Amino acid sequence: MRDYGVRDVLKLASNENPVGPSPRAVAALADLGAQAHQYPDSQAVALRTALADRHGVSAEQIVIGSGSVECIDLVARAFLRPGDEAIVGFPSFPRFQIACQVVGCGAVVVPHQDWRFDLDGMTAAVSDSTRVVFVDNPCNPVGTHIGPDKLAAFLDRIPPEVLVVLDEAYHEFVPTELLLPDEIERIKNGHNLVVLRTFSKAHGLAGLRIGYAIARPETARAMNRVREAFNAGVYAQAGALAAIDDDDHVRDVIALVSTERDWLAGELARLGFSTIPSETNFLFTQLGPRAGELNQGLLERGIIVRPMVAPGIETWARISIPDRVGGQRLITALEELVA
Repeated sequence: MRDYGVRDVLKLASNENPVGPSPRAVAALADLGAQAHQYPDSQAVALRTALADRHGVSAEQIVIGSGSVECIDLVARAFLRPGDEAIVGFPSFPRFQIACQVVGCGAVVVPHQDWRFDLDGMTAAVSDSTRVVFVDNPCNPVGTHIGPDKLAAFLDRIPPEVLVVLDEAYHEFVPTELLLPDEIERIKNGHNLVVLRTFSKAHGLAGLRIGYAIARPETARAMNRVREAFNAGVYAQAGALAAIDDDDHVRDVIALVSTERDWLAGELARLGFSTIPSETNFLFTQLGPRAGELNQGLLERGIIVRPMVAPGIETWARISIPDRVGGQRLITALEELVA
């Protein structure tokens, strides 16, 4: 708005919820202003208990983060040291590599095959120095998802002393039949696994910054030792607590995203832009050699997408799924720019 003199901005860069926040969360926040002078519950007991009940684990197995992204940092701070190695795919969530760099740990990067994690390659990359394997499933920024059989086989091949982190920020958008049914049971049975979830996407609470990890008790304790005491504010905890069981809202979000994702992919294809089949609320889109020019043109029209800058994917962009009004605006802008 400041740089381009625009007033009506369409944000399609951060995969925000096109429906909005859970109404239950909005209602829960309405009367909290009088508590703004107080620190939040540093242990988030009510929220952790509710999450534990929902997932069938104990509250000591839940770690609350300022978004699930903070839980990635907590894993790195708790379990990685200079000289250690962590394995990541490419392209995947950049925060994995950033978290490794901050603690002086080397990141072994295994390129995708056909825009999907090379699970055989990641398994082969495990060495005596490997401490953590990071996998975002579905993958950000690509949108592809590892099915249950392949994921189970991959987890079974990773040595038990290596911690596997499954970042599932887009978990709710994946059809049930494509999910690994026993991942929480694996944790309960002692597998060296951390599952990350967030309230930012399907629940629409990105502005509150609240997410969580599910882990073995000893893993959770280690993460909590390096966690800031008041990392989840009063509003964040109250909003998440209210949104946990708002399944109707989540179903509405998923239904809209599914419909609009298919429509937008078709419209982008009509204009000559290919996309990768996605199980998320975004589309990984090939803009071609004019990617920089197209991105600039969209910015001038008040539309923000996420252009890729890493070597090898510079001609791609990640585009969040908007409602139909936003989608039509994006397509109209692209039609103008293509013409």
